[in-house]
Amino acid sequence: MNTGVSPAFSKGTASTRSVPRYKLTVPLALTVLRSGIPNHIPGRAVEIGEGGIGVVPASQLLVGESVRVEFLVPHMNLPVRATAVVRYQHERCFGLQFLRMPAEQQSTVHYWTRRQGELLLATPADDDLEAAEEAQLQPDLEVPKHRFGIRRIVAFTISMTLIAAVLGWWHWQQGWAELEAHLPAKETVAVQPQLKVPPDTMAQRIVYRVIPEYPELARQAGVQGTVVLDTVVNANGAVTQTKFVSGPDALSRAAMDAVRWWRFEPYSVNGQPTNIETTVAVNFRLVN
Repeated sequence: MNTGVSPAFSKGTASTRSVPRYKLTVPLALTVLRSGIPNHIPGRAVEIGEGGIGVVPASQLLVGESVRVEFLVPHMNLPVRATAVVRYQHERCFGLQFLRMPAEQQSTVHYWTRRQGELLLATPADDDLEAAEEAQLQPDLEVPKHRFGIRRIVAFTISMTLIAAVLGWWHWQQGWAELEAHLPAKETVAVQPQLKVPPDTMAQRIVYRVIPEYPELARQAGVQGTVVLDTVVNANGAVTQTKFVSGPDALSRAAMDAVRWWRFEPYSVNGQPTNIETTVAVNFRLVN
């Protein structure tokens, strides 16, 4: 797989931004729903902040589409799983904005980014290291004249490479700035259901189901039970709206995050696919 080029990341930028970003080169898994069919796309992360992540996927993503992303940050045991939206593209790199993330997942990202910031502040600056290295070098008193031409060519090549890198970095930063400026967007257009269908009927029409992630805090507290959601399914079988009805509050967000990815066989009235409303029950059970 062509890994592309990871944009440069300066320590000065990391320490002064209100939303700092850090290099993160780890494999990740993306899931995209297209025409009701889940597409699993491998890739790698190149940069991360508390609001989003820069990725290089193995295949093309579309700006504006929702994806599920899973990755493991260094020195952490549990993977980060989140719902995100593709905000922009620069060459083969895509900027994803986190939309919904469980509290413990947010804590993981928050802890890791803060830890990276502390490590950067504790590391000597590159300029200081270069100055120390130059002080140890002995000056070259006699340089053959024919080497000046080679040095000029090398210097010119390096300059052009730096200019290209700076332009690419600038485009990447522009995309990140746009990502950070966005508020969480509505992922689907609200539709009005035309009728209410019994849950038993719609349960038989499920064609794709996502098992919810059990919130770690709820697991540790021994919280379990059934979360009931009022759900709107559009004419294509996609879930467009979810509303918490009953069940443990600590499990409601995880249930809604999972159900919004479910897909149903479209419900038809007089041969025409119809927007419908139904009830979905999501069970959470602790295993001893």
